[in-house]
Amino acid sequence: MSKIYPIAVPKWGIEMVEGTINTWNKSEGDAIAKGDEVFEMESDKIVNVWDSPVDGILRKVIAEEGDAHPVGALLGIIAPDDVSDEEIDAFVASYAGEEAAEEPAPAPAPAPAAGGNDAYTRSSPSVRRLADELGVDLNTVEGTGRRGRITEDDVRAAAGGDGGADEDVEIIPLTATRKTIAKRLTEAKQTIPHFYLTVEYEIDGLLAHRAKLNESGDVKVSVNDLIVWCVGQALMKEPRVNVNLVGDDIHQFRRANVSVAIATDDGLYPATVRGVDAMSPADVASATSALAEKTKSGKLEKEDITGGSFTVSNLGMLGVSNFTAIVNPPMGAILALGKGEQKVVVKDGEQAIATVISATLSCDHRVIDGAVGATFLQVLGEEIAALV
Repeated sequence: MSKIYPIAVPKWGIEMVEGTINTWNKSEGDAIAKGDEVFEMESDKIVNVWDSPVDGILRKVIAEEGDAHPVGALLGIIAPDDVSDEEIDAFVASYAGEEAAEEPAPAPAPAPAAGGNDAYTRSSPSVRRLADELGVDLNTVEGTGRRGRITEDDVRAAAGGDGGADEDVEIIPLTATRKTIAKRLTEAKQTIPHFYLTVEYEIDGLLAHRAKLNESGDVKVSVNDLIVWCVGQALMKEPRVNVNLVGDDIHQFRRANVSVAIATDDGLYPATVRGVDAMSPADVASATSALAEKTKSGKLEKEDITGGSFTVSNLGMLGVSNFTAIVNPPMGAILALGKGEQKVVVKDGEQAIATVISATLSCDHRVIDGAVGATFLQVLGEEIAALV
């Protein structure tokens, strides 16, 4: 038994709770050398490669590609040739028993039939749940996965063939990234006591300042870049908003690490621009552009989306006037920005036209009080107004 090495879901980062195998780079029976890349796993929107710490043979693959598993769950077995199949099966049975005690009970399923080739043993819990939802009898489904495993696509195909799905509806499975986003945002909305503060800022001075910067500089600065820069300065003046809640502790940052929400077809990525308080607007523009490029090419690394102290989400460029955003834990607040619109304003008793944007601050009330959030918005307004 000591020669058996269990491949389990690693814990990459303090916030990781589960991972999804995107690709197995090795198949059952393949020789593995220490350092070989065995599989790619997605967690918290980042794909990491698992390198084997041991030599051996991939004797058993337990987890299918596309299925999510909690940290510590058994994915496969590495062992030398002289370890019998019976020893491996006994190890897996023992390991699975320990794992099951920590997981929520699975949806009811028919008891496994005798032998190892029935629908129950050829399918994962997620596949069985999907079959229940779509009314598909797994015993009638032919598996197209490795060694006859039944996949979610097999179940969907069977549901379509049986008339279990509307022919006018295209079923699009959630990607691993979408599953992660859905889980995190659901948890955030359910567990974080949000409150919202909305103000309007006049940004004509900011627009004029941007025009001057772009006339003289090589790097083109956007309106969002300038607002992010202003946010960095404001966070230094009202640091009680520049916080994370980690367990029962408030982590107040000494630098402004601003997460900028970057939208892609696969979801929203909070890419972190570190040390905004010490940057110039052009530096912010360069850093944001580089992160956006990495996001679109799928080359973001763990450090690119972690360590943020505050989030800015801007939908103004998409024509949105105002919106409220969900706090991205462990951060304590997120600022939602709408588009700039010309409005009639009153100055010194006279009507005038000004370009105005709406800004809504979503706060975690456990760490940020209303007065603190309001003070931050006031300070941010002063920073924006100072740009001429």
